[in-house]
Amino acid sequence: MKKKLLAAALLALPGLAFAASFVIPPDQPICHLYSIIQILGTIGGIIAAAYAGLSLATNHEPNERNNAKMLLMGVILGLIVIWMAPLLVQNLVGSAGVCGW
Repeated sequence: MKKKLLAAALLALPGLAFAASFVIPPDQPICHLYSIIQILGTIGGIIAAAYAGLSLATNHEPNERNNAKMLLMGVILGLIVIWMAPLLVQNLVGSAGVCGW
């Protein structure tokens, strides 16, 4: 289990090198908190997706494969929510340029 998790983490690390830098205004502290949550959630999502994919590819039991599929679907939905939240807030509030988005 630990070897699979370590392998998944090592596979995800090169993708972090291409992460975009965020420009956050210093007068909006909530933006700092959200960007930290967004980055940590994305890293966790990548690791969980790698684990789910590895589990899906190696397990032959239908119950375990269904669990891996559900985990992968949850990760995808979670990442969509994390990355679409600023657009939703921007459209609901009606302001452009909140937190540099």
